[in-house]
Amino acid sequence: MTIPRQPPTSAGTAGGRVNQKQRTRQAIVDAAVTLMDDGNTPTVAQAAEAALVSRTTAYRYFPTQESLLLEVALHAHVDDLEALVAVPVGDAEEAVERALDVLHRFNERVLDEEVRYRNAMRVYQELWFDASAAGDPAPVVREGRRARWFRTVLAPVRERAGDDAVERLVLGLCVLAGMEAMTALRDVCRLSPGEALAVTDWAARALVAATLGDGGRTA
Repeated sequence: MTIPRQPPTSAGTAGGRVNQKQRTRQAIVDAAVTLMDDGNTPTVAQAAEAALVSRTTAYRYFPTQESLLLEVALHAHVDDLEALVAVPVGDAEEAVERALDVLHRFNERVLDEEVRYRNAMRVYQELWFDASAAGDPAPVVREGRRARWFRTVLAPVRERAGDDAVERLVLGLCVLAGMEAMTALRDVCRLSPGEALAVTDWAARALVAATLGDGGRTA
């Protein structure tokens, strides 16, 4: 079975479908958050009903109640990063620094909440294995928000570097962000949290430099 991958947002109609899926997924999460704020522990079916989404569609994104509740818990911890991404940047150089700041802050958050994020990764893997064992397509249980963050922030860089180069940079930064990167650095390389964070910061600047030249400066 083919594992769903998020295509570049410049992919025309395909990009539109991805955006629609993200909006649908977010509507389910938002509905679950509202239900939890009201003192309930929502099931996938209840969140789907509140979001005006069919149960079948909702279960494609969240095959289990645990996967939904886990997403709600993690989502609540990145509101500050969502706000940072939403602040407009003035030019390409500022965009680069903002992207590096987002990467640093996210990885810092992951390391501060390492148990929570390791548990999230465990659940994602279990869902993948369950689907594979059943002969089903891999469930889309992750929004791909880090890619969205970097694409949004780096938009001003496209005029100078071009869409293809910026997209490669976005994907490279995604590799350096999150628990997957920290697992390699912490478990395989045996680094401390501070050392792991320093490596991802350095590697991110190296990617920017490779993309833009001049040490990553755009002027």
